[in-house]
Amino acid sequence: MFDNIVANNNINFNELEKKIYKFVCDIGCKLLQEIIEKYDEKLQDERDKKIFRHRGLKSDSIKTVMGVVEYKRTIYEYKEDEQKKFIYLLDEKLKLSEFGKISENLVDKILNTAVETNSYRDAAEQLMQTLNISISHETVRDIVLKAGLKIIEKEQEEIQLDKKDKLVAGTKEIPVLFEEADGLWINLQGKDRKEQIENYKESCEKEGKEYKEPTSVKSELKLHVSYEGWKKGDKRHTLVNKMYITGFMGSTELKKIRDAQIYQKYNVNKIQLRVLNGDGASWINQLATKKTIQQRDNFHIHQEIIRDIQEEEYRRQLERLIAEKRYDEVPIYLEYLKYELRR
Repeated sequence: MFDNIVANNNINFNELEKKIYKFVCDIGCKLLQEIIEKYDEKLQDERDKKIFRHRGLKSDSIKTVMGVVEYKRTIYEYKEDEQKKFIYLLDEKLKLSEFGKISENLVDKILNTAVETNSYRDAAEQLMQTLNISISHETVRDIVLKAGLKIIEKEQEEIQLDKKDKLVAGTKEIPVLFEEADGLWINLQGKDRKEQIENYKESCEKEGKEYKEPTSVKSELKLHVSYEGWKKGDKRHTLVNKMYITGFMGSTELKKIRDAQIYQKYNVNKIQLRVLNGDGASWINQLATKKTIQQRDNFHIHQEIIRDIQEEEYRRQLERLIAEKRYDEVPIYLEYLKYELRR
């Protein structure tokens, strides 16, 4: 292979890099195949022959970041309650991904790429450019949905444990915890859209209201992040120990997930102050605790100023007071504007 490449007078570095990458990945797949099959032989020798009867070899494959690894493993027959059953001892030992015949490394790569791209199709195209394997956008979507369901299952399990006081408490001690919450309204499509319309119809019937077909059907995607502060000397103000929650859910559900998440990481009794940033929406207010100070972030503060004060001169003066941190003067200036603008 290498002699043929060197003999070629028109060497292109990019093409050369791709060929070597594929060559190395193919070798890696072969090595994995040999190791897996050798391990299967080891299990065959060590098994309890009185319980597990050898019933031949079956072909199988697993998708990895290096490509598809094809191998053969032994199927065994055993009895349980006088009934014949079959098992692959190799599958029991390998502890493959919960997503099927796909390695956890590849699952992580797919999930990381999916959140950084605009669509499942874009993610699949990017993966095929960087990995030695063909991934369809349907596969990307399937893995993302399965991962989302597992997160939901884990969150619900933690909520139930918290309700029963069986959740393991965190030990990390911090004086201040920062939180931010916001909502994003998204147009629903397909099954979700139909379900929302049906719920709206039922609501109109119960309340005796006239039903009108909605032109758009939206639902609020709620977002929450908690963190301990910012990295010192970092111009980008990178957040420390971020924890995220997102989903189409009510404020009560989000609060339960948030409380369980924080309880498992921190000694909540040692948190002296919690700072909650948001836009003042009622569902965000419901996340506050007795130790919480609520405030609006700069974006929403300036958004409200633009909405309520049309006169640029007055608006600029108010923004200047905030920018210069002359906070004591802000309520005085607002009181002045109330009479000046007669609002």
